[in-house]
Amino acid sequence: MTQRALSGDFASLIVRALLDFRTLWTTHDLVTTTGVPVQSIRQVVNRLERDGLVERRAPGVISVPSWLTLLRRWNQDVRFSRDVSVTYWRSKQGTQSVLDRIPTSEVRHAVSGCHAARLWAPETPVGPTVIYTPDAQTAATMWELVPARTKTIVLAEPPADVVYTRTRKTDTGLRLAAPTQVLADLMTGAAKSPAAADPLLTWMLRHELDWRY
Repeated sequence: MTQRALSGDFASLIVRALLDFRTLWTTHDLVTTTGVPVQSIRQVVNRLERDGLVERRAPGVISVPSWLTLLRRWNQDVRFSRDVSVTYWRSKQGTQSVLDRIPTSEVRHAVSGCHAARLWAPETPVGPTVIYTPDAQTAATMWELVPARTKTIVLAEPPADVVYTRTRKTDTGLRLAAPTQVLADLMTGAAKSPAAADPLLTWMLRHELDWRY
């Protein structure tokens, strides 16, 4: 593959679909699911096939032999620590008050990092509360945050909207990034150490039918 071949918006949408769904894929299915043009899908799929990340099952039909291998390859090109613009904040009322306030606002968001991972893997270590949002300053104003030097609350402005794809909604209305996005983020800089991803990874390997459509 060319350098960072999976870093573009179209490529990320395709990879996330291949990760999030446990199914056989046709080009038509990928177009319908991702909204990516046919030609772009064919280019990305051909790259993935050359690297052994997808397999041809029949003419025009592919599958993913290992979702984890694909995710790790994607992480080489798309990294939280390199590609996401972050700012640091705190709340005078504490982090939980922010998480309670977010669903009452109309600010687009997706919680990632350790807080999201703990929903599926409670043994995930405590770490920064990472919240994707398109405009950090607007979100901070709505959620009554103040700037901070410590990484208590990290507002992350993503380079593409793929991070909001297939979010999970909690009972309180809080939106969490999809497990694959959370795992990728933890592995590439959204936590104090990549080892923070281990509990979520273990859960995902053991419970694939619970998170992969």
